Amino acid sequence: MAFAAEDRRTVTQILFSRKREVDIFPELRGGQEITYPARRNTRAVGHLSAMLCKACVVALKGDVIGVSRLEPEGVVMVRSLSQSGSDFHHCYLVGNKVYLPKGHVTYHLGLLLLGEALVCKDEAGDLLDALEEMLVYRAASPAVDDWHLELLMHLADELYYWAKWRGGDAINDPERLDSFEIRDATYPPEVAVAEPLDPQVLTDAAKLRGYRSGAEAPLSEELPAPAAVKSRFRGPQLAELVESLELGMHCLLVGPTATGKSLCAFEAFDRARSGKPVSVIEGHESMKEFDLLGGFVPDGRGGFHWKDGVLVQAMRAGGYLFIDEANRMPTRTLNILLGVLSRGAVVLTEHGSEEVKVRTGFQTVMAMNLGKGYAINALDTALLNRFSCVLEFRYLAPKDEEDLLVTETGIDRDTAAVMVKVANETRRLRRNRELAGEITPRGLFAWATKCKGGKGKSVLSRLKAAAKVTWMHQVAGTDADGYLREDIANQLLDLIEAHTPK
Repeated sequence: MAFAAEDRRTVTQILFSRKREVDIFPELRGGQEITYPARRNTRAVGHLSAMLCKACVVALKGDVIGVSRLEPEGVVMVRSLSQSGSDFHHCYLVGNKVYLPKGHVTYHLGLLLLGEALVCKDEAGDLLDALEEMLVYRAASPAVDDWHLELLMHLADELYYWAKWRGGDAINDPERLDSFEIRDATYPPEVAVAEPLDPQVLTDAAKLRGYRSGAEAPLSEELPAPAAVKSRFRGPQLAELVESLELGMHCLLVGPTATGKSLCAFEAFDRARSGKPVSVIEGHESMKEFDLLGGFVPDGRGGFHWKDGVLVQAMRAGGYLFIDEANRMPTRTLNILLGVLSRGAVVLTEHGSEEVKVRTGFQTVMAMNLGKGYAINALDTALLNRFSCVLEFRYLAPKDEEDLLVTETGIDRDTAAVMVKVANETRRLRRNRELAGEITPRGLFAWATKCKGGKGKSVLSRLKAAAKVTWMHQVAGTDADGYLREDIANQLLDLIEAHTPK
């Protein structure tokens, strides 16, 4: 029997554990009797799961903003608005593996099962009948009365029976709910979108009827054959970036160095359905307008010919333009992008004043580091305002960073835990201006790789020796002659010793 994360209760026990009021419906409480139970409920009454009822409430509010059937077959993704902030949540159902925010069983499980019912509409007649009955009554009687509450509880009970048996027999078929393996949606599965559904079928009775009858297609757009993409990036930003790219948005990625901005961008390009070409600009201090726009170059025969710059190439191709280390570029050079994003065109004054217009599909993703510890140039606020999607990248939570370190380097778990503790302490000290730098994920990878090579030594000896030749100079800083500050280095070695089990 599978349990949710480290919780030793079954999934069913968790779903029925909450006895308090259901959000925005104080008349309803977990455990309350349902006098209009699910069709497959052979008892006279049911009992309300507050979590599943909340899932129904969230869906009826319209806070499910994406439902997709994915490949491989049988995989479902649901995208919803957070009920406690402005974030989005992506959840996945892959066989008996359920990917939920932070790996916790909450109402998101109910949203995911509603999405599964839509994808498997021919099996989910009871649940979708209950949803349609609720939508029809709500449209006719907007006020919340006793029958409205009865229908809401009935819908939650049907959702429970779908969660338990899907379309099977509640008496003879095996239950599935407690066999679910609950995983953290921060690490999404390797999937590709096969068929997006219109989420309004959850809030509009006419759309739901049309979808169920087959008279109305899920969405009008045709999609190319999907291809699974192996993911190394860890974090919710990947799904968010893919979604934003498919909406045609220009995206800005910001955060400390080595937090995965570039990796996330390239994995998002691979996962996006369009398959558009990708042009890359690596920002640096000496970059000129020529690099972006182009200019005349020798043709090898004693003459010159015009060569488009990277920006113009991406505009003509209607592809993705990825600008890495954007704020290392001279501000004047980068501001060429402002006109492109504002009016969709640029004039090549050195090429007969040719006006190049962006081809449909052109999108820009720009990544830059934040903080005073980086050699960066100021960016024009007008340019930054042209990016309609801004994603922040931060260091992973300690447990997640340990997992990543073990996966990427093969270091043992106990040593990885020590390394991450030391790294987080250096980050705290740098924020307090007690250190010149901090251990980044890149520094952790180098430390772990070097540490593995120290055969025949104690863990502490290997940790100290590897630290001295990987991240120590960047974190401890150097003196006026450019040599390592020994006093700070010794304090950092003491810090490693303090965190290493004897």
